[in-house]
Amino acid sequence: MKRSLPATVGLLGFLAGAPVAGQEQPEAGAERPSMAATRVERGPNVDGDLSDAVWAQSEVGTNFIQHEPLDGVPATEQTEIRVVFTDSTIYFGITAFDANPDAIIAREMERDSRIFQDDSIILLLDTFYDRRNAYAFETNLNGARTDTLVTDEGRDLNLEWDGIWQSSARRTDFGWVAEIALPISTLRFDPAAPAWGFNVQRYIAHKREMTHWSGLPREVGTLGQVGSQVLPVHRVSMAGELTGLAGLSRSAQLQVKPFVIGDVSEDPRLDVDPASDGDYGLDLKWGVTRSLALDLTYNTDFAEVEVDELQTNLTRFSLYFPEKRDFFLENAGIFDFGPPHRLFYEPPVLKTFFSRRVGLDEGDQVPIDWGARLTGRVGGWNLGVLRVATAGIAKDDRQLPANAFTVARLKRNVGRRSSVGAMITETAPDGAAANRVVGVDFDYKPTSTIGLGGFWTSSGASEETAGAGGSSDSGEAAYGFNFDYQGRDLTVYLDAQDIEEDYHPAAGFLLRRNVRHLNPMIQWLPRIERGFVRTWFTEIRADYYETLDGGELESRQIEISPIGMRTTSEDRWRLGYLHETENLVEPFEVSPGVVIPPGYYEFDAVRFSIYSNQSRFFGLRSRIGVGDFYTGTQVSGRTTINFKFSKHIQTETRWVFNNVELPQGAFDIGLYSQLVNFTFTPNLRLNTILQYNDLSGDLGTNIRLHWIYKPGSDLFVVYNENWMAEDLRYRTSTHRQIAVKFTYLIQP
Repeated sequence: MKRSLPATVGLLGFLAGAPVAGQEQPEAGAERPSMAATRVERGPNVDGDLSDAVWAQSEVGTNFIQHEPLDGVPATEQTEIRVVFTDSTIYFGITAFDANPDAIIAREMERDSRIFQDDSIILLLDTFYDRRNAYAFETNLNGARTDTLVTDEGRDLNLEWDGIWQSSARRTDFGWVAEIALPISTLRFDPAAPAWGFNVQRYIAHKREMTHWSGLPREVGTLGQVGSQVLPVHRVSMAGELTGLAGLSRSAQLQVKPFVIGDVSEDPRLDVDPASDGDYGLDLKWGVTRSLALDLTYNTDFAEVEVDELQTNLTRFSLYFPEKRDFFLENAGIFDFGPPHRLFYEPPVLKTFFSRRVGLDEGDQVPIDWGARLTGRVGGWNLGVLRVATAGIAKDDRQLPANAFTVARLKRNVGRRSSVGAMITETAPDGAAANRVVGVDFDYKPTSTIGLGGFWTSSGASEETAGAGGSSDSGEAAYGFNFDYQGRDLTVYLDAQDIEEDYHPAAGFLLRRNVRHLNPMIQWLPRIERGFVRTWFTEIRADYYETLDGGELESRQIEISPIGMRTTSEDRWRLGYLHETENLVEPFEVSPGVVIPPGYYEFDAVRFSIYSNQSRFFGLRSRIGVGDFYTGTQVSGRTTINFKFSKHIQTETRWVFNNVELPQGAFDIGLYSQLVNFTFTPNLRLNTILQYNDLSGDLGTNIRLHWIYKPGSDLFVVYNENWMAEDLRYRTSTHRQIAVKFTYLIQP
């Protein structure tokens, strides 16, 4: 692969010479709908009632087309969309006709829940008209709100981003009606764009019918990726047009959000008084232009962030935890660089920038003194610059030095759906050498079904790599290539990467070094539509690693799933055979006191997965594996059971287990999580989680009250407690804390 780098650079040069696509037209021959927004002097009341006179002035978008179960035919229940706007706000009125209003499913009301599983509406807005990136806003009959930043048509989904907007809905005798008010200050947009990309997805849960205003063929979807939140509407290049949005006021030039926080904590084992603390900080957003935003943060605190889910690790490599902190989430997709992250439940191979490296150390918070981020789009360019300074702290028996993180990303849109880009990251810890990483990448999509991509990145020397015995001959680069084909029934991809021995992205995530990685997949999803079977499922996937310097096998996994299906009731299951090979060159301690000696191991397993329709009162997600494990046996699984008692109360029970028997010893690992969520209104909720690791005896609870008392302003009350509990009957509290955080948004 290293010899292919000149060809990659040549292709980059060819693409860079192609016409820039700041605002694009749909692919040739594609007929996409268009509608105009109507300017009004005064906006309607957002109360789920479209009787306001302004709605009568609006153009009506209709003629929705089915995506499921029969693509390309008119929807069985029609939908009407209306758009009006003032200088400061865009309003959307949706009329969702339904012949059986009593059957409408609306179980979700919590902010950022999986609303798309209910009868729901999703608005997609491509505000730069670049046919790649967009905002998505979801709502349902309960007025619940979920919002997403869509990057590169779903290559990256920022589900944690929270914009400021309102929604209200009500049931009628002809279906249901929703109103959405979207302040211009929530959006970044290109005032020179002739239109915005626009699409609307409606899901009729009780009929399991998905429809779109700008119709999408069946191959635009993720039917084989159970649990994925990439939705058909995220195919931004196939959206229609929303015109008439002239004279919009500039996005909010300044938003100031101060906060104060106080907490009390104690270790009940110690005979000392509880410790109390208080602090304050500030977040500031300045709209440099309508399409560029500067974010500043001072004395940042993330006490309100949800705790990480417990994970178990029976591999030799790192776990991966997703980012949940607000400052790092907005426009996070701009900083995405590296090979595609194919399986959302597995760690990625490489991320050149991984924001959890900033302000966190092994899950513990490191104080952030200040941070600055400039993100946005200018013409055909996507731009992102990040600078964060963290404080030095003493932790356990070591000293973490103060550090400065810098990231710069530039990406140019080329042609209809292609791009070229570059990235630089740097970490500069006090008293140590800086680590610098530079890279270039490209995405080339000549048709709607074929995509090619590649990247090359190199790291500078650091004290860590120099001290590990690496030499300059062993290399400090990583590079790769990917191919994608998405047909109507057939999906194929191939990823290939070389990661050299001394490549070290200190601000990123790296799963393995000194490896060549190949990851091909073929998936066949023929439509059956016989009896209760909607789609058959067959997949073959491989994951292969060999050492880069010697070409020796490091590990190999081949998974064959010959049998699987999606039913007409939207339940899915699959049965697979898994063959694994591991070449251990040194002892591997898989569990405390259980050490597998070096050697060449091959083992097999059978895996069964099921994913029920999650819009029901009862939901099940489960994956069970039974088979060999090195020279022993393993029974493993992950099961999630949820009950949606009402829109106000929902529970979720998670159980991850591994029962391993080896000649070197036997062990069981069980991770248990119990969630109970109370949603009083779309702006007030109480989330509770209890987690237990029966191997380590760690037991912890996190109780979090979140009240959005006005748009953009929050009150958090968080209680945490941890116990040592090898036997739950005799648990010992090791730490308890209660924290209160108050934020207030000021828009001068």
